[in-house]
Amino acid sequence: MNENEPHDHNNITADDRHPNSTSEKKKKSRKRIKRLANHCNRSRIVLFLLFVGMIAAVVLIAIFLKNNPSIFIRPQCRASYGAASLNSTFSTLGQLETGLNYDSNSEYRIVSPLGLTGKYQFSEQELKDLGYYIPKDNIYYNNGSDKNYWLGTFTGKNGCNSYQDFLDNKFDVQEIAIREEFQMDLKILNNSLPPNKSLTSFLDKPLRFTGGCNINLGGVMVANVTMAGILASAHLIGATDVARALTSGIAPCDVTNTSMTTYLTSFNGCDFSAEDVAKAVNSFNNSTVSGNS
Repeated sequence: MNENEPHDHNNITADDRHPNSTSEKKKKSRKRIKRLANHCNRSRIVLFLLFVGMIAAVVLIAIFLKNNPSIFIRPQCRASYGAASLNSTFSTLGQLETGLNYDSNSEYRIVSPLGLTGKYQFSEQELKDLGYYIPKDNIYYNNGSDKNYWLGTFTGKNGCNSYQDFLDNKFDVQEIAIREEFQMDLKILNNSLPPNKSLTSFLDKPLRFTGGCNINLGGVMVANVTMAGILASAHLIGATDVARALTSGIAPCDVTNTSMTTYLTSFNGCDFSAEDVAKAVNSFNNSTVSGNS
């Protein structure tokens, strides 16, 4: 351009006047993008951690509920003793066995996939031992059979002449049977404990289990062992196994993988005596005789 020619100031841009401004803008733009990217990365990390935390919480809750299936079943015998506590024990036991959180006639007709029957999920062997049932060819669950098929015959004890009678809880037969089982299990427990031990050796005190089914490395402490907890556990796994567990500190499970400690804990606020059990059996038996006469 000739130096004598006039300059066209209108064609000079801001960038021409300030050549460093473009690079400055680019730098600022890159910084904003970088900050935004960092912010997004942090947000992703936070969301990921929240997701992991939620999964961990769900898993922990699932494990807790598995180990404490009775957490939402409120024992009705808190601060009670005697006959009232015994009756509440049966109510809570029925809820634990059937999974129903209320008392109704429908619980008497519940049959599990293994054929366990009624409010208290009786097996063929239990009713055989109580004199209500004679298995066909002496075959029953865990004794030549893979479940309770109920192919045998009922003896007519307490007016129960058939499996249908038992399902219908005719003459309160299921309620009588569980009370008779408690009485029977008391005798078995006392005969199964070592000579230097009795049930009173374990009652109304804490007991730690150091091993067994569903027992963590640190063990499980049952805060208060009661007659209700011991007899409910005997219904769960058998009186002989309960006696062995009390003395060894090794807690077994039943066929559904429910630990004995679950039942001991569920009934640690319920309490009654052996005499209360005997009175309950006699009371039901007398009412049944009156009803059949």
